Amino acid sequence: MSRTGQVAFDTRLRGLTGLAFVGFLLSLVTFGIYRFWYMTDLRRFFWSRTVVDGSPADYTGTGRELFLGFLAALGLLIVIYVGLFGLAIALPSLVPYSAILSFVILFLLGQFAIYRGRRYRAMRTLWRGIRLGQDGSGLAYAGRAALWWALTLATLGLAFPFMRASLERYRIGHTLIGTSRMASDARGRALLGPWLLFYAVALGPVLTLLLALVAANDFVLPIDLMLPKPGGKAGDLILNPAYAGTRIATLAVALGITAGCCLPLSLLLVPFYRARETRVFMNAARLGPVRLVSTLRARQFYWPYLVYALSLLGFVVVVGLIALLAGLAARAAGGDGLAWAAVLGGGLLYLGGALAFAVLYVRVVQARLWAAVATTTQVADADGLNRILAASHGPGSGLNEGLADALDVGGALQIGF
Repeated sequence: MSRTGQVAFDTRLRGLTGLAFVGFLLSLVTFGIYRFWYMTDLRRFFWSRTVVDGSPADYTGTGRELFLGFLAALGLLIVIYVGLFGLAIALPSLVPYSAILSFVILFLLGQFAIYRGRRYRAMRTLWRGIRLGQDGSGLAYAGRAALWWALTLATLGLAFPFMRASLERYRIGHTLIGTSRMASDARGRALLGPWLLFYAVALGPVLTLLLALVAANDFVLPIDLMLPKPGGKAGDLILNPAYAGTRIATLAVALGITAGCCLPLSLLLVPFYRARETRVFMNAARLGPVRLVSTLRARQFYWPYLVYALSLLGFVVVVGLIALLAGLAARAAGGDGLAWAAVLGGGLLYLGGALAFAVLYVRVVQARLWAAVATTTQVADADGLNRILAASHGPGSGLNEGLADALDVGGALQIGF
């Protein structure tokens, strides 16, 4: 009979509050430079408290590696921007398309950086002294992602779950634990139901009304539908009076109202889709006979966000009341000194709130999501883990994740495998 291994996470989180407090504060006073060390400390904390089949993980990356990788990646981006500028000067005919060209290049770089960033994290992870790794090509991944995104846009978003599953198969299929290679049989159809629910709320009504609007205008997008408001500020728009009373105007108003309603409703479904996707991907991952078994439920993703949102709402209410009372006191006193004291107090309260919520986000959202994924996962046929052999590959370069950070597509913690 095969043995089932447990995945555990220490939910007491001792030391996390101080780590997040110091990390955020030092990142603030160093204008973001310390965040590379803060990111490293967070990973060490979460890795070391995640136990797979009785053995904790170990993160061996350093803040210095991430910082130097970021600087090198920043230099690369400067060279690319200078090259694009020079190309625009040499070929003036490309100037109208420069924004599109820049977007495509940055998109491909971003996808390349996401893949290489995951490779860095894998190669800085040890389990039972065995180093994880990731091979494959970042360029191939970027090309694959670009084609999938093109198909997703062409299908108005319906191909999204199939894209996610395909990219997951590529990532997991090139993940190494020692000399053993992982595999994934994730399929988009397993995510189609949750995605269609999200799609029906977030995009379905908006796309329907948008198509009706275009059809009402003889299948031409009415680019003159909104005009600058006479005498208004820059960016103030009004409905073109020429469309007043027409079906086009009615559809445009309905489109605006629908989009305003669908956006908050769709945000409520994001944790549901993320939880289902995480569970599907975890259950699809295997290492030879060893498989992961996840029982993750959507409510375990909703609770952290609910607690965080209520805390944020409560903080805003308290700050508003304090500001109101301070303003009334300043008006009653009629003194400039008290008014300045109120302004200073408000600034300190704002900074204190930002610090408190940065800590709260790590403790409530990130830690609880991490714990939800870890504690609902088991390892089937865990005896196969004892047959994993260490590999001879090195830890890799910090430049792998530096580009992801320079393009703002990285992240301190990635929920899931």
